[in-house]
Amino acid sequence: MSRPKGLLAMCLFVTALIVLPVKAESIASFPKDFLDWPVVKESASLPADAVLPPDTSLFIQESVRAYSWINNGQGSPLTIRVNPNKLAEYQTHGPYSDGPTAVAVSEAQGIVWVTEHIGGEAVYGSYNRQGEDISHQHPTLQPTFCQSCHTTYKDICINGTCTEPVLEMYSE
Repeated sequence: MSRPKGLLAMCLFVTALIVLPVKAESIASFPKDFLDWPVVKESASLPADAVLPPDTSLFIQESVRAYSWINNGQGSPLTIRVNPNKLAEYQTHGPYSDGPTAVAVSEAQGIVWVTEHIGGEAVYGSYNRQGEDISHQHPTLQPTFCQSCHTTYKDICINGTCTEPVLEMYSE
């Protein structure tokens, strides 16, 4: 029995899609001018051996667990910058207009997490300071990971931007 060549090619293509690993890519675009954006918060990714108070929010617990690998487990200062055209939107937690909205920069590791809004929805990306996509380097850098956390904790992550910096719990 002879199979049509088009069907065979399509089967090989579908098999390749299923078998070959897919490289994760950032969805949010890298804002080259992010260092000119105002700093709105300073926080930290805590060291892997951080002991959290028992009443720490689940959001912070999950964040510490997810990013305990940063800077070889030593943690890092985290700087939050907001696009100057979106400062008023940020102060009211949105809704946000289209375009890059905010970045969180892991100062020790050089990771730049980007939140961008497209059609009212938040999308995410992970880059190094040179603007190279690094979302494939660790599962917690993938846009799907960011999306999952930001949508799970809607009481803290309003319209895609999160409002509970980790250092606030230690300021009292």
